[in-house]
Parts: sequence; structure tokens; C-alpha cells
Amino acid sequence: MANLKAALAAHYPIIGILLGSLLITSYMGTYTNWDAQLEYEAATSVLTHGFPYLSTGLMINQPPLGFYIAALFFGASSLSYLNGVWLATAFGLGSVFLLYVLGNVMYGRRTGLVAAALFGMVPWHTYLTRIFLIDNQYLFLGLLFLIMGILAVKRNSQKLVFGAGIVFATALLTKLYAVFMLIPMLLIIYLHRKETDFKLDVKNTLLFVLPSLVLQAVWFGGFANQNFLGVYFNSDFTHPELVAEPVLAFLPIIFVNSAGWFLFLGGFFSLAFAVVYRKRLREFLRLDAVCLGTIGVIMVLDMFLVLGLHLTVPYISAFKYNYSALPFFCLLAASLIDKSGRLIAYMDHKKDRLIVMVLGAIGLVMLFASLIESVLFLNYWWGFVSFGVDSVTYYGLNVFSEAMERNLLVVLHFGVLILVALCMVLPSLIVGLRRFAMWLRVVLSS
Repeated sequence: MANLKAALAAHYPIIGILLGSLLITSYMGTYTNWDAQLEYEAATSVLTHGFPYLSTGLMINQPPLGFYIAALFFGASSLSYLNGVWLATAFGLGSVFLLYVLGNVMYGRRTGLVAAALFGMVPWHTYLTRIFLIDNQYLFLGLLFLIMGILAVKRNSQKLVFGAGIVFATALLTKLYAVFMLIPMLLIIYLHRKETDFKLDVKNTLLFVLPSLVLQAVWFGGFANQNFLGVYFNSDFTHPELVAEPVLAFLPIIFVNSAGWFLFLGGFFSLAFAVVYRKRLREFLRLDAVCLGTIGVIMVLDMFLVLGLHLTVPYISAFKYNYSALPFFCLLAASLIDKSGRLIAYMDHKKDRLIVMVLGAIGLVMLFASLIESVLFLNYWWGFVSFGVDSVTYYGLNVFSEAMERNLLVVLHFGVLILVALCMVLPSLIVGLRRFAMWLRVVLSS
């Protein structure tokens, strides 16, 4: 009992944020679309035929692990679309927790906490936790791989390298988009090459790559009657639908439609803050470069597919193609908290300290505004949800089962907003009050 109380006292902020994220998603209703029904059919066929077949008789042209995980869940519970959505919700909640851990490992505990809060409430993530898609599975495994990979670099541990390779192999066997998680990992290795003893030599590379090679060979060579390379070139590329005149600003439009203005404004403000104070925040600036580089590579690839090759699917479902960039937007924006704290501790002059405090307060307002914007978005859309780039071409989510009564949902959402906001500020507020109490005690005793 004492250990439980100690754990709650130490970790109540992230527990509160996870609870808020669960409450937000649990009562949102469930959604579906053509992709979701296709993936549900593939998972169902694992139970009946042992393989993720479709009604055409062909195996689904995607890596299979996510469908086997879903089939195991169906076998343990019961086969229904609603149960499949709850599996997506569980992985989505797990991703919120892993982002907290990742932020802690990269920037600091406060950054991890705020990043988890932003991620757990943003519509982009929330709606993907209420539809049967395997995106949450690959993101969960990808974040877990990245955490293990960063620890492997910091500790120069070959055991962790091999463990990270195993987790990455499972992520890649779940969805090919997991390959995007290699971008931040490689950037971290390169940007921190002088501060660690870790070397990306032949042995470490083989330890990391071996699990992926083995799993791919076992699946394609031992079980699946598929072309080994065929699954890496799905119908989005082999039998493409083309869009004649895509909107040039399609990515900013979809990002704002999916997550709102203030998350990205907060991220740019945080980056500018680190650039202005780069002498004091050199380490933070390198981590910002990791986030920005990851986001940039993913965006450039999607823009090439759309503006260069005129592919329709990366255009209308850009919020899926760029989903793995969302955690890094949240980290970039949330890192302003630890940056401000570091600078305030280092500033000698009251005027400089006051300027930093004002800038930090402006950034904090943007972060809270992002949470409010998310809640307003979640209550504005009812039934059909679209993150589309225009009114003609869009990728929508159709309501499968209704949420709770709308007025009650509004009350719940704003209640969760208050809970999450308190969990974000209470740790810093408590530290500040303790310092003030110590200062007051010294003044009174003198």
C-alpha cells in the first residue's frame, strides 16, 4: 500500500493525463471507412483461414503482424468491429505514455508530460484511436524502438541495440511507415557523435538489422505466398489513382485541419526561442533539429508523392502518411517548458530573467490554446469527420456508433481539459511554492 501511494505521488501527472486521454477517446463514438473495413476483413480472415486474406482471395498487400495481433485480441474477447476499435484505443493510449517517456529521455520530464498532454487530446490522434486501423500499432512500436535506441546510444549498449532491432523489426512487420522512425534515430547518432562512445560500426549495424532480416525472411520465405518486394509497393504506387492539380499547400491545410493552429505556432515559437538563446540552449537546439529533421523528411517525401508523382492517396490521406511526424510536433512545442526552466536558472540579471519568463508565458499560452482548440474541434464535428484538403477531394471517417449525448460530451471534454491542464502545471507550481516557502522561511528567520 505504501509503495502504491509513493508511485501515485511520484507519477500522478502522467496518470491524470492518461486518464484524461482515455476519457476523451472512450466516449467519442467509433468510426469507420473503406480502409478500416478492409483491415477488419484481413484480421477476421486470420481467425478463419490463418492468413490476412481479402474477399478477392488475395492476401492483403501490407505487412501482417498488426492483423495477427488483432486476431489474438479477437480470440481472447470476441469478434466485432467495436472490439477492434478498443484495441486501437489501447495502442493509442500506450503511444501517449511512450511519448511521455520519449520526451523525458530527450528533453526532460516536463517536456514529456506536456507533449503527452498535447498528443493525447489532439484530434489527429484522437480520431485514429477510434477507428480500426493498424496505424496506432506501428506508432506504438516505433516510439518504443526509438526510446530503446536512444538509451542504447547513451549507454553504448549492444544488448539494447539488439533489443531495439527486435522492436523495430516488429514495427516494420506491422506497417512500412515505421521506417520513418529511423530518421530521428540516425539524426541523434550523428548529432551526438562527439558526446557518446557509441559508434555505428559494422557490428552494431548487423545487431540492429538482423532481427528485421530474419522476420521478413520467415514471413515471406516460410509462410506467405507473396513476392518478397511486392508488399513494399502497395496499390497506392503500383495501381495509382492520379490527381491532376493538387493544392500546393495541401500539407499545411491538412495539418491545421487535423491538429489546429496553435500546436504548430507553439512549435515554431519554441524553435525560435532555442535559436535566439542558442548559446545557452545548444543541447536543446540539437534535439529540436532531430524533431525538425524528422518532420521535414516525412513532409518532403509526401510532397514528392503528391506534387511530383501526382498520387491521390498520399494527397487525400496525408494525415495517415504523416502521422509519425505528429509526436515530434508535440515534442517540439512542449520543449519550451524545459528550455524556459533552464534559462531562468542560468540568468543572472533580473531584466533578462523577466524577458525569459514573459516569453515562456507566451509559449505556455499557445500550448493551453492548443488544448482548447482540440476540445473545440472534437465538439464541433459530429458524425462524419474529414481532414480533407479541399471540398472536392477528401478522406473521411464515417461514424459507426454514436458517442454519448452531445451536451454531456461537451461537459466531459471541458472537465478533461481542466484535469489535463492541472496535471501539466501542478508539478512546476508545487516546486515554485516550495522554493517560495524556503525563501520566506529564510527571510523571517533573519
